[in-house]
Amino acid sequence: MAASQLIRIPVVRNPNYVANGTKSLVHMMHKYSIEPTIGRYQRRGQSLVRRQDDGSTAPIPSEDSHQDAYYLCPVQIGNPAQTLHLNFDSGSADYWVWSTLLPQRVQDRGRANGAVFFDPTQSSTFETLTGASWTITYGDQSSASGTVGTDRLQIGNIVVDSQHIELAVRLSSSLQTQPDCHGLLGLAFGHINTVRPVKVNTPLENMIARQDIPLPLFTAYLGSFKDVADPDKGESFYTFGGIDQSVIEASGQEIHYVPIDNSQGFWAFAAPSLVVNGQVINTPGNTAIADTGTTLMLVADSVCEAIYSNIPGAHFDTKIDAWVYPAETPAEHFPVLQFLVGDKPFTIEKEHIGFTTVDDSGTMIYGGIQSRGHLLFDIWGDTFLKCVYAIFDAGNLQFGVVQRADPTPDNVAFPPQ
Repeated sequence: MAASQLIRIPVVRNPNYVANGTKSLVHMMHKYSIEPTIGRYQRRGQSLVRRQDDGSTAPIPSEDSHQDAYYLCPVQIGNPAQTLHLNFDSGSADYWVWSTLLPQRVQDRGRANGAVFFDPTQSSTFETLTGASWTITYGDQSSASGTVGTDRLQIGNIVVDSQHIELAVRLSSSLQTQPDCHGLLGLAFGHINTVRPVKVNTPLENMIARQDIPLPLFTAYLGSFKDVADPDKGESFYTFGGIDQSVIEASGQEIHYVPIDNSQGFWAFAAPSLVVNGQVINTPGNTAIADTGTTLMLVADSVCEAIYSNIPGAHFDTKIDAWVYPAETPAEHFPVLQFLVGDKPFTIEKEHIGFTTVDDSGTMIYGGIQSRGHLLFDIWGDTFLKCVYAIFDAGNLQFGVVQRADPTPDNVAFPPQ
């Protein structure tokens, strides 16, 4: 069913989300099987371990695969509609939900904490896809898996009939600890979808193929609690099939597009340099992927050093294996920081260089930009995306960016956890 009117898909902030830099970094290490280059984290085969003071190693759990599910979007599934809140993730291509096929003890525990489970028996339009299954395995061997069916999916005013939906039948315990996030809607490219024996189209791919949306794209406008005093009050939303022109007008700029390489299934684009306090630092051949499903920004070690060497007191903390800086650092002591998307620089506002306090003392801040380890590309999560309006143009295989209008970019203070 085609939607002719552009609707903002509201984003709600996970009420149970507590920012934790270590958990977010570990989440990304598991998601992308990152081999660390500095600090005590090490990879042993498929597992992530941490070196102890006595030289031994201990396994690192995924903590919680939904730890980075800060932004959630309501969707309606089935007929009559059942509303679930999902993590819209441009870094994966599976559309999976918590379901009533999970063990009863998992459902009981989840419902006691407010979780919602999709019940296919209560939908007149659900059909089982016989013989199909799916499995997602993370770097610590935690996993989610189950069966596949088709059903009606509604996102805002857009209806996708007979959309393939992956129903969770098994969830590792570490994936059961965020009851407000009921699953994931992947917005990467379908050739990395995990359904077997035959991969299935993502919701976005079906919207495009069936002409359910006017333009073959989606956009992400992700706000921050630090922008509540701005005209947009830190609002967050997605759109499908159109670009919100009011955001473009507010920015006073034109959209900058760069070609993407989706051969690995990701929204990958050229990111050949950055500018720190006016000094250009070239990173020839470097690429980055835009990932709405993660909070941090992961870059090369040399880039981390170039950034944090310009913040007094910043250092790599070997106790937590992360770049940190003093909480009392005033805005004027932060560098002016820009990353190039293709050939155009975009600013990381000073207020977004930090992610959260390191601990309850509030004396040190966990940096929002961390090491990508041996990974061959950058991962630009919410640290970057909060600073821009992002256009994911699947039809033309390009990524568009506009600097987000932010009249208060120096709100660098963090409230206590």
